[in-house]
Amino acid sequence: MINVLTILQNLFRKVKLEKIDRTYVVNPQSRLNMSQFSTIKSSKEEMAQWKDSLDEKKELSELSFSTECFYFTYFCHHISVIPAMRKYIQRMRAIRDMNKLITEIESHESEWKHTSLSARNTMLLKKWKAQLKQLVEQDVCAVAGLIDEELMRRCLRFYSSSARWLVDILTQGRGQNAEFPLPEDVPVVFGALPDFFIEDIVEFLLFIDIHLPQILDDPAMDDFVPLIVILLCNYNYIANPYLVAKLVELLFAMDPALQPRARNLYEKFANNTIAENHLMKALIKFYVDVESTGSSNEFYDKFGIRYHISIILKGLWKRPIHRQAFILETNGDHFTRFINMLINDTTFLLDESVDTLKNIRDTQELMANTTEWEKLPREGRTSRQRQLATDERQCKSYLTLASETVDMLHYLTLEIKEPFLQEKLAERLSVMLNYNVKQFTGEKYRDLKVKKPEKYGFQPKILLDKITDIYIHLDSKPFANAVASDERSYRKELFDDCISLLQRTGLKSDMKLYQLRGFTDMVEEIYIENSKMALDLDDAPDEYRDPLMDTVMLDPVLLPSGTIMDRSVIDRHLLNSNTDPFSRQKLTEDMLKPVPDLKAKILEWVDSKKNKN
Repeated sequence: MINVLTILQNLFRKVKLEKIDRTYVVNPQSRLNMSQFSTIKSSKEEMAQWKDSLDEKKELSELSFSTECFYFTYFCHHISVIPAMRKYIQRMRAIRDMNKLITEIESHESEWKHTSLSARNTMLLKKWKAQLKQLVEQDVCAVAGLIDEELMRRCLRFYSSSARWLVDILTQGRGQNAEFPLPEDVPVVFGALPDFFIEDIVEFLLFIDIHLPQILDDPAMDDFVPLIVILLCNYNYIANPYLVAKLVELLFAMDPALQPRARNLYEKFANNTIAENHLMKALIKFYVDVESTGSSNEFYDKFGIRYHISIILKGLWKRPIHRQAFILETNGDHFTRFINMLINDTTFLLDESVDTLKNIRDTQELMANTTEWEKLPREGRTSRQRQLATDERQCKSYLTLASETVDMLHYLTLEIKEPFLQEKLAERLSVMLNYNVKQFTGEKYRDLKVKKPEKYGFQPKILLDKITDIYIHLDSKPFANAVASDERSYRKELFDDCISLLQRTGLKSDMKLYQLRGFTDMVEEIYIENSKMALDLDDAPDEYRDPLMDTVMLDPVLLPSGTIMDRSVIDRHLLNSNTDPFSRQKLTEDMLKPVPDLKAKILEWVDSKKNKN
């Protein structure tokens, strides 16, 4: 197929992009059946309507050589070089994993050599080494045929021309002079294209970024910048969220910290006018939207995608134009949801990190106790060692992601205050911060002391320093009130211990310690005042209680499903999901209706309790 591809690539060099028929995918004369592929956005009904419209207007003309050559060349790339790249990457992973298996079983040879497992393990080693030899031989052939700079540059020239063609379709011929963001309605001529038209370009660029980075300096790379930026800034033009995630991954992979050879290309992405005005908004919105992708693995997939977004945001935040664009987005509802997702992720990732660290510590202590370790059966020791390897791998992953989310909260709160001080966010943020101060300061911290913590990227002092900085960044009466209201974790003694630890380790300057003490004093004053005013509302009638939280409703609202809830509770729910928690139907804040009569009755009852108190 590579030989056929080469012929088609050479033929395509004579093709003029303006002569390519954009209706090919619905033209009955097409020799390629494009209906077998999922489209970028259009449904079958939309494509049928488009075809009928073209038939009616008699706009389905005879296909030219230029058109057939373009689509055949695109398809040939799709069935030849792209699968070869995927197989190459899979083979590299298989070689790495096979080496790990062989190393692991050989390192424990003394334990199984004279046991009943000896014959089995010897056979496995022989089998795996034969498989490894075969994989290495295949890899040598693949390198000779695929990692060929001349072939890759020909592919690059074709894909760069395709990128210009796609931009012309997206912008209706106006290029970067078009008005952005693009209209909400996706042009059917773009949406009807097979989604591999985008996916293959991204996979190709990711491949050369890793395996042939010297090609990144080719002038043809410039043609990809407007396409990638336009698609990211208008990702509603793409139906598959995982295709959008690949675009995000590509921009992440171009970070000079990861690939120094991509520095010039990264600068062109960052300095693109469309990116300067619209990229930050799109990334914030996609960070929220990726919460639900429709996949069975969406819960875990979102962390990898959001990690890529967080690295991109951190890089762009250092640039004044992008930072200002980010700050301009802080008043919208989507930014509130973004902050909520950021808090959710930080809470989950730190919790999982702590749990895996405890498991690692338990296993390390057991292995250090030679007497107890030797009492375990051989299978038991092997099982614990494998579980330790799993825990170590997961712990490193969780801590990497958690460090980035904490870092983002740190630099955002330094510049942006108001969104974090909203009651519904301040409460959740303070609970998360208080709980982790408790984890990294109190007695529980002893459970997290593992051997070689740097192996997992565990830097508790740095985490604690950044977490406590956030208190200083948001130092205000509203946030102090939120911290004091956290009945689960807040204790004055805990914060005193934390400040002493920060002082002993020299992590904070005297000025920051002074600010932190001032904030904790304000929190304690509010906590004491709240304690004096606390009311026993346990005997509240059922009609006064929120059906989800079983707390007294101070601001009852009626949902379309007929359920009455406290506004603060349903507001928190809507930060995570725009659905009615009882009917699962769509629900937005403007659909909530106040219940003034019930509110008056509840407040009157609460006042009576205050008077009695």
